[in-house]
Amino acid sequence: MRKTLSKEQGSYTIEAILMMSTLLVILFLLCFSFMLMYQRVLLTKTASSLAQRAAKEWHQQQGLAHHVTELAPDSKTRVQTVEGEALTQLDKTIKKPERTTVEVQYHRGLITQEITVAIAQEVAVPLGQLKRFFMGKNTVTLTVEERVIIAEPAEFIRNTDLLVECAERVGKKVNLSEFWAKRQGKTGSG
Repeated sequence: MRKTLSKEQGSYTIEAILMMSTLLVILFLLCFSFMLMYQRVLLTKTASSLAQRAAKEWHQQQGLAHHVTELAPDSKTRVQTVEGEALTQLDKTIKKPERTTVEVQYHRGLITQEITVAIAQEVAVPLGQLKRFFMGKNTVTLTVEERVIIAEPAEFIRNTDLLVECAERVGKKVNLSEFWAKRQGKTGSG
């Protein structure tokens, strides 16, 4: 009976050590995943607030003919200002990233204008050497992209008035009701 007790004497200690180390590793990975989630939320908040502020202030200092000059060097300095503000706001991070990329783009379409702020950060992960072995790099890339449409009610009203006036002038020269009647006749008989 004594021989069987002496064989099992340290087994509970080894089990406890294995269980505690497993629980600590799981707790550590859980905390790190929460840090990555916080980093992602901070990136989203920064990109969103900067895109909204840039859309609000984009055309405030320009006159009525601002579309002629919006691709001038002045717009480049605004983009650089937004990028600089993004980098200063991202200093509140818990874990410092290895690399941060901020990209601000201004898109002008026929009807809408929008500003896109894209932020990408590479954050080192624990056990990065193991990740590098399987995936080629020891960092995780967090990317966020926010788009904001620039609202200019005066320009919208001006463009709508111009469109209505052009439609009236074209409508007087070209009989649109005859055109649509012929068009309906062709599609109805075909």
